[in-house]
Amino acid sequence: MQNQKDLHVLQLINPSIYMKSILPIILFLLGINAIAQVPNANNRARISGDTGDMLTIEEGNGTDKDYNAGYYQQDGKYGFVYPENVRQKTIYDIIQFAYNNFIIKKDGLYGIADRKGVIIGKIEFDSIGSISQSNVFIVKKKGKYGSITPDGKPILSIKYDKVLYTGTQNPVSFVENKDGNVSLIFNKDEKTFPQKIDYAEVYANLTILKVNGKFGVIKDQTIIPFEYDSIYVPVAEGYNNFNKSKKVKKINPFAFEYSKLSKTVNLMTIQKAGKVGLADLNSTIIYPADNDAINSVEMKRYYTVKKNNLYGIYFMDSGKKTEIEFDRVYADGTGYVMADKNRKGGAFNMKGEQIIPFEYDPEFIAQYSFGLKITKDKKKGFTDKTGKVIIPPLYDDVDSFYESGMDHFIKVKLGEKVGVINLKNETIIPVNFEWIGEENGFFKVVTPEPNRKFGLYSKTGKLIVPAEYNWITNSETQDSKITVLRKDDNSYNFLNQKSELIFPQNISDYGYVLDQEKLLNPLDVRGKSLLFVKGKNGKCGLLNEITEVLDVPMAYDQIIQRFQSEKNIYYSVKKGKKYGLINAKNQEIIPFQYDFIDVSLIQSNYNDLSDISYSVVVKKEKKFGTVSLKNQVQIPFVYDDLQRISENGLFKAKKGKDYQIINSKNEVLNKGPFDQVANFEQQDGRGTVLKALTFYNNKMKVVNEKGKFLSTEIAMTPHEGYVTFDDLKQALIKALDSPDDTLLKDFANKIAPSDHLLYFFKENLFNKTSLEFTDIKYIKEKYYNDLLEFKNSRWNNKSGFGYNHSSLTDFADYTWEKEGYVTNVRTRDHAFGDTRFMEKVLRNAIKVNGFWISTYFMTRSFENR
Repeated sequence: MQNQKDLHVLQLINPSIYMKSILPIILFLLGINAIAQVPNANNRARISGDTGDMLTIEEGNGTDKDYNAGYYQQDGKYGFVYPENVRQKTIYDIIQFAYNNFIIKKDGLYGIADRKGVIIGKIEFDSIGSISQSNVFIVKKKGKYGSITPDGKPILSIKYDKVLYTGTQNPVSFVENKDGNVSLIFNKDEKTFPQKIDYAEVYANLTILKVNGKFGVIKDQTIIPFEYDSIYVPVAEGYNNFNKSKKVKKINPFAFEYSKLSKTVNLMTIQKAGKVGLADLNSTIIYPADNDAINSVEMKRYYTVKKNNLYGIYFMDSGKKTEIEFDRVYADGTGYVMADKNRKGGAFNMKGEQIIPFEYDPEFIAQYSFGLKITKDKKKGFTDKTGKVIIPPLYDDVDSFYESGMDHFIKVKLGEKVGVINLKNETIIPVNFEWIGEENGFFKVVTPEPNRKFGLYSKTGKLIVPAEYNWITNSETQDSKITVLRKDDNSYNFLNQKSELIFPQNISDYGYVLDQEKLLNPLDVRGKSLLFVKGKNGKCGLLNEITEVLDVPMAYDQIIQRFQSEKNIYYSVKKGKKYGLINAKNQEIIPFQYDFIDVSLIQSNYNDLSDISYSVVVKKEKKFGTVSLKNQVQIPFVYDDLQRISENGLFKAKKGKDYQIINSKNEVLNKGPFDQVANFEQQDGRGTVLKALTFYNNKMKVVNEKGKFLSTEIAMTPHEGYVTFDDLKQALIKALDSPDDTLLKDFANKIAPSDHLLYFFKENLFNKTSLEFTDIKYIKEKYYNDLLEFKNSRWNNKSGFGYNHSSLTDFADYTWEKEGYVTNVRTRDHAFGDTRFMEKVLRNAIKVNGFWISTYFMTRSFENR
């Protein structure tokens, strides 16, 4: 090993068999010019300083991080190191960790130390190695081998030619002499098992042997006699799937497996003359070897035995067994074993006690948190956990509620109608409804057809909301407890936590407010969850979903968009015919004196605690400019159009027919002229560079944030499309409803990629392949043709096999940034209805350079439709 004096690192080194692999894990330790190592249980059996005469044993994955000492190397010697860099002198030739000890070498001899680095016994061995599976050390001295425990106590005397296995829990060891003969040694007195061993299978607490062609089991003595054709530990399998495998003899009959060396065995299958039985580790024959199969269901703490197509049960926890008399044995989870006997069903607990008599229909007895579901004469009921009937079997079906707080209630069904009872068999909701579920801690009920309506009941059975609403649901805002009630498409209300209606009269609309990126989502903003609400008179306000009161009264004609600073949330709003800006406290920030307002792409400046750096685009007397949040003019009102195109305060400003690029100080960065300027985007090259595409006379040139052109002009036109996903969805609905297919063709063109968007979007979203050779014309044509087929075959199909329009019209779509992309997401109806096609068109849509497009063209099935 090279001198490590100049290394300023700590390394943990895990030695493996024959020094074939070294795994370094580097940890920094200031001021230490050394290498330190600590004990770890992840070791294989090996002999330090000796690569011969050792059995390879499969490695496990133990861990033990509760160590007291490490070790370090300096000038070719090793020493122990303790917390806070307390170090012993480097007096050892080698220190290696071995399970919970250290192996050390000094003056050519080996010994062991404990976790604190204290030497155990003498340093007297020619070599030493550890077997972590049995937590012992094999030692060599004068050419002979023996074994010791971690605290230095002898297990085997040092007199054997080779030690194949030795341990502390299992009271036997295996040794091999120079002629290759293997012997079993009883550790207690080191006596040799008198017979020749054909095969051995070693477990942590016992050993299965094959002697003279017959199998038996020994611990410190024979516990199962050598009279069986096979003995093996059955592998756990599924219900009534019986283990028929026999132990397969390995090529090396003494290649002990790590997984078995560390496994404690409680039960074994014994086999004789093609029949099987079950025995335990105390030599008790539970079932004699005269059965057809044994099945281990150890994970559920029982075994089954099969004989002549009938089954018996052995309960592991109590040691009880049944007669072999059941037609079927199964379990639903843990805690109970169910069985059928003479075409009647019953159940046992895990003590082997029969808690449900065999008098019920042989249907599946299902387990619930409070008891078991029973069936009698095709009627359903429940018992408690002790088997006592708490709900008599009187119903066509019974089921529990799975929602939190509903575990004491049961849905019951008679005919086609449903009601609710509690575990005391008291009626909570009469059996009058088509369906009953949970919503925000209430029971949500649905009346039968033809007038399906939703209502709410409390847990005590009190009517909270009569069944007269078309839909009832919870809010999708985090931490919101309000319940949304929809009477029809233009009539809504909300229920607060006091079970009261928030509004005395229903409102006509509600929803979230677009942010500065024109994204729509229920994410909490600055600890506030504000929904816009619109009254029947057309006036809008903002409802705080946490306090359940209006933070902003319903006094505005439109709430347009929001942006946030370090301390505040601002909303652009319309009042009468004028526009202004308010904050979340309904304080007027920019007065209502403007003809237009736009807060798009305003970036939060978290260093500006007074909000003096923000500017807002407004329009006054047919001209555009910007004002501060103090209503002070920053860019004068001289432009025919003005739009922010970068979060860094860059604008496209139009005078007459052409645009130019200016900054927030009204300084011209590039005078153009341009027909259009797209938003600036970041592209990573040698550094982060902002780029925008400029267009003039159907030509495109790239410009940077300083207004400098970065490219020569090429033929390209700006993309025409949808800036919000709701715009896209509403355009699709309108095109599908229209008898004229012109709108559908226009829609297909707008959701397809363009040269403009592919300048920024270079890689397939799903398989990461290049989009360099994308055939845009083909994509537009296929989008249109596939949409037209959908329109004719599914959207306009009135036969009952058509597309459910509500999957587009009645579900909210949210938009946010996810894994580097701006995309859409739903909390309900994720697949956009019952057609794979609409899911491919609309799901995983992305926003590129300000426009939404479909990723359908990137899917594997695009060419195959």
